[in-house]
Amino acid sequence: MRNHIHLTVFLGVLILAFTACEISSTNENPNQATSTGLNNLLPHAQANLAYGLGGNISQYNSVLMQQMAGTERVHGDVSRYNFSSGIAGTVWDQNLYSGAMNNLYLVIQRAEEEEAWHHRGVAKILMANALGMVTSLWNHVPYTEAFQGADFPTPAYDNSQEVIYPEIQRLLTAGVEDLRRSVGLMQQLGNEDLIYGGNLAMWEMAANALSARYHNHSSKVDPQGSATAVLNALGRGTLTSNTDNMSFPFSTEEQQANPWYTHNVSAFGTNTAMGEFFVDLLLSIDDPRLPHFAAPNSDGDFVGQIAGVLGREGISELGEYYNRPEGPFHYITFSEVKFLEAEANYRLGNYGPAAEAMNEAIIASLEEVTGEADAAYVAAQASETAASIQDGDGLTRLMTHKYVALFLQQEVFSDWRRTGIPALQPAEQNLTGNVIPRRWPYPQSEINANRTNVDAAGPASLTDRVWWDVP
Repeated sequence: MRNHIHLTVFLGVLILAFTACEISSTNENPNQATSTGLNNLLPHAQANLAYGLGGNISQYNSVLMQQMAGTERVHGDVSRYNFSSGIAGTVWDQNLYSGAMNNLYLVIQRAEEEEAWHHRGVAKILMANALGMVTSLWNHVPYTEAFQGADFPTPAYDNSQEVIYPEIQRLLTAGVEDLRRSVGLMQQLGNEDLIYGGNLAMWEMAANALSARYHNHSSKVDPQGSATAVLNALGRGTLTSNTDNMSFPFSTEEQQANPWYTHNVSAFGTNTAMGEFFVDLLLSIDDPRLPHFAAPNSDGDFVGQIAGVLGREGISELGEYYNRPEGPFHYITFSEVKFLEAEANYRLGNYGPAAEAMNEAIIASLEEVTGEADAAYVAAQASETAASIQDGDGLTRLMTHKYVALFLQQEVFSDWRRTGIPALQPAEQNLTGNVIPRRWPYPQSEINANRTNVDAAGPASLTDRVWWDVP
């Protein structure tokens, strides 16, 4: 039930997405864009959010998590934990606050005026996803006073994730409620929805999947309660196969290509290569996804770069699964949903369902990436039972497999902070005293324009922890 998008519409949307980089302030007044209608704003926001989450956020997080290696320039700096406020500002200023989130706020406001409830519902679901990513990276962030221009030129930070996470859930619930409302013929959601083509049932299932993800973030502060909330969210109905994945459809045309491919063919494309930890992990378990995730070097071998070491001679490049114009970006996948189900059940002591869901998650990833579930690999890696998963290393295997399946996806950084799995070692050369970063720095634009509220938000070094990341 995937939407088939007319090329001219898609091209126009991506032009809008790229021109979003011209917006430079979180405090732009969204009401100034009076000539842009909902059918342009919504796909614009969807594209910009995909480029933000699947571009710089994916790149920098994957370097920190050693799936990729930063080999020079800005990504080389990140690999050594020289993660500056200027680097962080690209995502905050262009893709998130002044880009996708600003436009989603505007869609929500205008959709209410026009009684376009389905547009508003989708915008609320996407805003919840964006807010969840922002707070997981930066901890305290502006939201209540954000996007309101002159009324709040220096928006206060909502100084408690204990406030922000319920707001994420409220947005998801309200979004589903909007999807269930009746609308007139002119307010119906159609091909301007680039993710599900106006399929409201799919949006509701995706909202439940996102609800489970963000409940899971509090696993360290409330292990049992968060696990129960995860299963309750999934129990309302969610993604049931890879065809349900909440993904953004990039094109074979280079002007409409996914951000990893765009990065690799740009003048700065030599900034990244495969990470040693990730490549060695897949080699150790004879993982059939390796030749899809990574390309062999000139000798036909798969070799990753050591974290924190610059240079790329003899190192494998990113493979064709992502390194092609139409390579996917996933907001959330069926595989992630099954991993969420598995982890929640594991925490609750429901080992049979945990093992079953873990096996399904691995198989779903294999089928998504390679086109089939290799029988030998399934026998070796995806045949957990209630008894085997209780052997003391069950959670380690579960989260390690999730680390592999969610290659380059935004949740890997959150999962590692929650569980400490996999057991990464600090980059060989680093600037944090051999401590792997646990959050992003506030952007320089916020420090310059909103310093009082940035300071009030509290400590913000790379090694500080967000609220749910308790020691």
